[in-house]
Amino acid sequence: MLVCAIHCRCNLFGRIDQREIMAGSTSGGSPQSRPTKNQRREAAREKARQFREQQERQRKRKRLLIQIGVIVAVVAVVLGGWLIIQSVQKHEQAAASVMPANMPNDGVVISEGLAVQKAEPRAADVQPERQTSPDGRLVVEIYADFMCPICGQFEQTYGQMLSEQAQAGNIDLVIHPVSILDQASQGTKYSTRSAAAAASVATYAPDSFLNYFTTLLQPGVQANESTSGLSDDRLVELARQVIGDDHPEQQDQVEKSIRDGEFKKWVKRSTDAANLTGTPTVYIDGQSVDDLSKVSDTLQQKLKDRGIDMTQTGVGASDGQ
Repeated sequence: MLVCAIHCRCNLFGRIDQREIMAGSTSGGSPQSRPTKNQRREAAREKARQFREQQERQRKRKRLLIQIGVIVAVVAVVLGGWLIIQSVQKHEQAAASVMPANMPNDGVVISEGLAVQKAEPRAADVQPERQTSPDGRLVVEIYADFMCPICGQFEQTYGQMLSEQAQAGNIDLVIHPVSILDQASQGTKYSTRSAAAAASVATYAPDSFLNYFTTLLQPGVQANESTSGLSDDRLVELARQVIGDDHPEQQDQVEKSIRDGEFKKWVKRSTDAANLTGTPTVYIDGQSVDDLSKVSDTLQQKLKDRGIDMTQTGVGASDGQ
């Protein structure tokens, strides 16, 4: 019995130990399995694929940013160029739209008593017309370039006679300063500069215009062809002289206008509109006088047709250049 009890206990202990071992094995779990070589290779491939995709996304993003930058730069350059062009065009249009005062059809109208007919600047988009007299007087129009030698001769021959007829109220004398000899002034564009200066005087000191016109055509003052012509300083100096120191405000306005070239664009427009073949060009009563030696005879006959004896006014003028 004793042996049996011990055996049974041993067997009991043995079973208990076996259960404990089994229980311990069950509760601790089996060891974690390691990935196979194929699995490791596949994982590495997947990681490499993800890295390549990330790199490709970064390259595409970088390329897109570069393209956007280039587009923005091009747009900026184009826009900047367009704005510059627009600014230049606006400036040119503004300059071209500046019209002189007291020159209703691009010419200064000198009437009875040598008074200049005052007029507001004409709209730039309105074409000039052949000048007519509101009082029905005979109209004599002269187109002159201050560098033209024949214009100087014409002034010496007919200038006094025409001024006397205007002063007496027999005619309206219309003077158009134009520019056809810019190419003869060594690149200084003297014809344009001098015509613009005359327009400055007409605008800001109109009563001095006729004196300025005749001064620029006087022998010893008139610029010769194939020279640089008078400087702007000289044009200003002569303008100040004819205006006189009693009118300092007019002197300053004219000087600023001349130095700024205020009416240079207008000179080109008015010369183009006149469609001249040469200077001086003379119209009497709307008809061109092609033979300048016949100016006095033509004028005398036109006035006679109106019952006016020109020879009773002033000294007249002999025909010829």
